[in-house]
Amino acid sequence: MKIAIVGAGQTGRGFLARLFAPQAELTLIDRDAALIDRLRAAGGYRVRFFDGTQPMRIEGYAALHTDDAACRAALKAADAVFVSVRPENLREAGEWLAARVPEATSVVACENAPLPAAGLGGGLDARAASGAIFCTTVNDGDIDIAGENYPSLFVSVQGSNGALGLSHIEYVDDFAVLMQRKLYTYNAASAIIAYLGIEKGFLEYADAANDPVIDGLLDIFYGEVNRAVCARYGVDEAAQRDFAALSKRKFQNRAIADSIERNAASPARKLGRDERIIAPALLIRAHGGTARPLIETAAAALSYLGARDEACASALLETHSDLPPDDALHQDIIKAWTGR
Repeated sequence: MKIAIVGAGQTGRGFLARLFAPQAELTLIDRDAALIDRLRAAGGYRVRFFDGTQPMRIEGYAALHTDDAACRAALKAADAVFVSVRPENLREAGEWLAARVPEATSVVACENAPLPAAGLGGGLDARAASGAIFCTTVNDGDIDIAGENYPSLFVSVQGSNGALGLSHIEYVDDFAVLMQRKLYTYNAASAIIAYLGIEKGFLEYADAANDPVIDGLLDIFYGEVNRAVCARYGVDEAAQRDFAALSKRKFQNRAIADSIERNAASPARKLGRDERIIAPALLIRAHGGTARPLIETAAAALSYLGARDEACASALLETHSDLPPDDALHQDIIKAWTGR
């Protein structure tokens, strides 16, 4: 099988390439001429895993610049094309690909976004599949990568028909539900760690995630949100537990260097009614669970946002979350804020 990966950055070569290298011929395509030159000259690179798993060596690939004449032939010969570029570059990438990829070739737009394929230009948005990137990858030298040993790429059935013929792909019937699960599970847990962590004075994200108090609140949260997600969306209980466990393992991995400050950014947006704190709290309550970890998180986020007194905290919460003062969740959050 032949696979082309458009976007040879950290995700393209560090996650997609290492998933598919054992089962396909790879062509890495990028518009960064210097990167392509380094990939060609090296002839291979290493992917080191944060969990200590034996590093993987990626070799035998072709590396092409987007201006290379050979790109057209490589894309025509590919059985599948995976696009791994920044969201703001998806439209341009789609327009470039549309003139080069045969109609019958499977195209998968991979990004951490609600529907990555929708961002492709050139009409590819109508026929491409979406892939969800959950794996953290970072540069580990010149072209080497250090990454999470994440086992799968989630791909929408829509646009792929579940027929790419590759292992390490999990096909998803309803991609929107998957991304909603991510918001309720990954993003919400991240907020708990970030805002309670910054309140405790942590600077490093993994240090906060491993704090005994925060760890205990995470366990409460995961138990409640898993139950609520399964009840709302009919998700298999074991699958949701595994999904949540992967997120906790990621957040508590001290080998992943990340800052509290970066994860706590944009508290006003993250307090939105459809965002990572309020939305899962409402979901959990709707299914009879306790939202205490998220209530504590919302209170800490209000402090980080600059709440000076109870009236200010209440006004900020109403403005950003659209929860009126007589709402029970609003009242519980303000009670938690005044008790800090």
